[in-house]
Amino acid sequence: MFYSEIGQVEKIHGNERVSAKKGEAGWVLYGPYATLSPGRYVVEFHIEGDPSVPSEAVCCSIDVATDFGTRLLAQKQLTEADLRRSDKRVALQFDVDAEDVFEFRIASTGIGSLAARAHRPLKRIDRQSGEMLDVILPELVNPFFQAHLNEFKFFEKNGFTFHATAQEIIAEFSGTRFHVNNIEDFQVLSEIFIHNEYNFMTGRDKVVIDIGMNAGLASLFLARDPSVREIHAFEPFSLPYARALKNFALNPTTAGKIKPNQFGLGERDEQMEVMVRSDATIGISVRGADTGKPEKIHIREAAGIIGPLAEHARTADMDVVIKMDCEGSEFGIFDTLARHGLFGSINAMVIEWHKWWSKDKNQMTLIAPLLDAGFIVLDKTQLSNPHAGLCYAVRAAR
Repeated sequence: MFYSEIGQVEKIHGNERVSAKKGEAGWVLYGPYATLSPGRYVVEFHIEGDPSVPSEAVCCSIDVATDFGTRLLAQKQLTEADLRRSDKRVALQFDVDAEDVFEFRIASTGIGSLAARAHRPLKRIDRQSGEMLDVILPELVNPFFQAHLNEFKFFEKNGFTFHATAQEIIAEFSGTRFHVNNIEDFQVLSEIFIHNEYNFMTGRDKVVIDIGMNAGLASLFLARDPSVREIHAFEPFSLPYARALKNFALNPTTAGKIKPNQFGLGERDEQMEVMVRSDATIGISVRGADTGKPEKIHIREAAGIIGPLAEHARTADMDVVIKMDCEGSEFGIFDTLARHGLFGSINAMVIEWHKWWSKDKNQMTLIAPLLDAGFIVLDKTQLSNPHAGLCYAVRAAR
């Protein structure tokens, strides 16, 4: 299995290759994310350059990398003359000290056209005899990755990289890593990392309260901000909560700020048994799904949780920012915040609201108490979808 950022995949005489046009700069090939044990290796690249390019111009670079491309074991820049002298075959030798996952990459400078064979033969070198033995890499086909190549290609063009094996897909964006499990994740990735829906900047240290943590991506995004000192995240359902813990484990530095809680916030303390589905997590409210398996969930009264957090932030001279995406529970949460006078303790909010439970309630039901509490509200609800939307609220300066 191979991956490319630019160019077109072709098949010539039964061999797959990627061809990039003049002016296309970037990764012609990366992957295959091969697990190698300690030893000495050599990998061979088959690259065809552009005869019209000056012979001493650098047309591409090749490397052997691990840790999502952040650590290089070997690297070489190639000129058009290098490719001609080597008969379009260039080898890189490298040593592996500890078992890890490796990529063999080709990057075009864009100075001319470039074609590279997808198969990059790998050999292990016996350190004593010098004998070279072929290393046969398993074909790591991930059905979900293969079925959604266009979607993954879109995200790659927007700065994402993906490590796909037969068992899992791990994405990376701007230093944050996370698992991609299903088609719902594409929506979440777009909202958080491409559309920047939660990109708060206050200029002061802050405590973030994430109501509706789901798989933890918004918390991880917010945790990258040095001014975010703590994130208190709440998720009542076991499947997305477990996914969040796996994602946090991939980001130990930033995840240290996040305090996950396996319960939801609502208007009152309660327990309930609802139906849940493993293939649909981002749109499930505390009322559950129509089909699936039963699960007991726990809800805590929002004011009883948010009040102490807001007081902690006040004594530490920090702002309070709330991200709320809880599939209809926002109306009950607002009611209890209003009853306890807690809107005055909050500096900013982003609310994804959902008109699931009552035809008589909409975003104005939420906006009214915010205006009364001195917030400026930006309502981004679209006329084409009056049943759900996004609102930003920021406390006005006095």
